[in-house]
Amino acid sequence: MSKETEQDRSRPLLTIAIPTYNRAGCLKELLSALAGQVKDEPRVELIISDNASPDETASLVQEFVAQGHRVRYLRNTENIGADANFLQCFEQARGKYVWLFSDDDIIIPGAVPKILSHCEEAEYDLIWVSAYPLREFHSPRAVEAGDDAVAISDAGAYAKRVHVFFTFISGNIINKDRVLAAKPPAFSSLIGTSLIQLGWTYTALNGFVRGLYIREKLIAVRENNTGGYKLFQVFGPTLATITKNWLRSASLRGIVMNGTAQRFWPLMLLRYKKCAKDFAQEAEPQAVLTPVFGDNVRYWAFAYPVIVLPSSLAAVWVTAGRVLNRVDKATGFPMLNCRDDAARS
Repeated sequence: MSKETEQDRSRPLLTIAIPTYNRAGCLKELLSALAGQVKDEPRVELIISDNASPDETASLVQEFVAQGHRVRYLRNTENIGADANFLQCFEQARGKYVWLFSDDDIIIPGAVPKILSHCEEAEYDLIWVSAYPLREFHSPRAVEAGDDAVAISDAGAYAKRVHVFFTFISGNIINKDRVLAAKPPAFSSLIGTSLIQLGWTYTALNGFVRGLYIREKLIAVRENNTGGYKLFQVFGPTLATITKNWLRSASLRGIVMNGTAQRFWPLMLLRYKKCAKDFAQEAEPQAVLTPVFGDNVRYWAFAYPVIVLPSSLAAVWVTAGRVLNRVDKATGFPMLNCRDDAARS
């Protein structure tokens, strides 16, 4: 066995990288929750990548550092866009595992030590961290006494649990060593897609040997935040193109797109019907989504009816679909991995 080098011993196990822009209030709440979890914790590197925020973000970080916290603060001289800022976080991270975390979500107290223990117990390509909705008046829940997590050695089984939420940065922890060892194409080619994170996430999935799915809800996620982009375009044509180009397995591609049609779009389309002003710059959903999902039976069964039904009936349809989804999870019925859609390239 080779001797452990000084660099290996000093290298953090986990980098928590927070890309941020003009959300000092949310960032303060996140850092307050992290403070006791990362202070004097040598296994964690904390990065804040500030995309030239015009608010008090810089002074907030200075105050956090003055309290004795170790932070690598990267402040861009101009706003380089969300994708480039995400890429900067990933490239700058020194940890074996990289956790990009949204500035408006919360890592609940006690979550980081649990995640560190998981990172030390085995080698994982991907780690999923489950979440619960962050309400306006939020009181973080406590971590559970045990570890509610399952190790998975089959890429399809892992993808069936995560599917479209490989796009969710706060829920996915990436083994950077495994990603870089695969020598992927330049992630910079995905700048401007609003989904650059799929570059390293799909690379990890392509080489998948073992993953961990943490069922305990260790993060709180702010609701109704679409990131300021065109949702229909990003989670329609753009997602389909990246999935086709970056995921080698047709079966895995099918699982991701099935999950998008069955679990993501019904709720988003219902929100669109109820509050269309939030989607003012969007094209009509049918015009954008049908060319992408038109050969997917789940689109016609779960999503398309929400587009064409009156709002009251659409809400009933979505509720019924959510019941079916819960049955799917409880019984293991492979609704997200049927051979008809999984075989699509």
